[in-house]
Amino acid sequence: MDTCEQCGEKLVGARGCSYCEGTFCPHHQLPEKHDCPGVKNLDKTGDRFDSGFDGSP
Repeated sequence: MDTCEQCGEKLVGARGCSYCEGTFCPHHQLPEKHDCPGVKNLDKTGDRFDSGFDGSP
C-alpha cells in the first residue's frame, strides 16, 4: 500500500504527481501543496503549462 510522501497517510488508488512523479494524498496532490521540485524546474527550462482554455497556440 502506498503512502503520501508529504504526510504519510495510507493511500488506496494513489495518484502520482505529473511533475515530480511523487505519490500524494488528495490533500497534497496539487504541486503547490507538496512544494513540488518539478514545478520549480519548469521556470528554468522555459516550459509552461498550457490548459488550452484561452485559445492561444
